[in-house]
Amino acid sequence: MSSLIEEEVRPGPAAGSDEALIHYLRATCTLAYDPVGTCRMGTDPAQSVVDPCLRVHGMMGLRVADASVMPSIASTSPNAICIVIGERAADFIRKESA
Repeated sequence: MSSLIEEEVRPGPAAGSDEALIHYLRATCTLAYDPVGTCRMGTDPAQSVVDPCLRVHGMMGLRVADASVMPSIASTSPNAICIVIGERAADFIRKESA
C-alpha cells in the first residue's frame, strides 16, 4: 500500500517528535459519547422516568426503548445494546397483549 500513498495529510511531516504528536492530538481530538441515561429506570415515579418494563410513569401506552434507559455509557457502541432493549420492549408488549 505504501506505493499508493502520496503524502501524509495528518498530522503531517511537521509532527515528527512525540511532543509534536501529543500537541497535535490535544489540539484536534475529541471524545464522542452516545447519549444515554436521560430516562432513569425505576419503580418510584418521583425518582425515575420509566418502570422496569420501560413504561413511562403516568403515560398510558408510552414506552422508552432506546439508549436513554441505560444507566451508564457502555465501553462500546450502544447499537447492539439498543437492539436488545428494543427486543425486551417487544417482549413486554407481547406479554401484556396476550
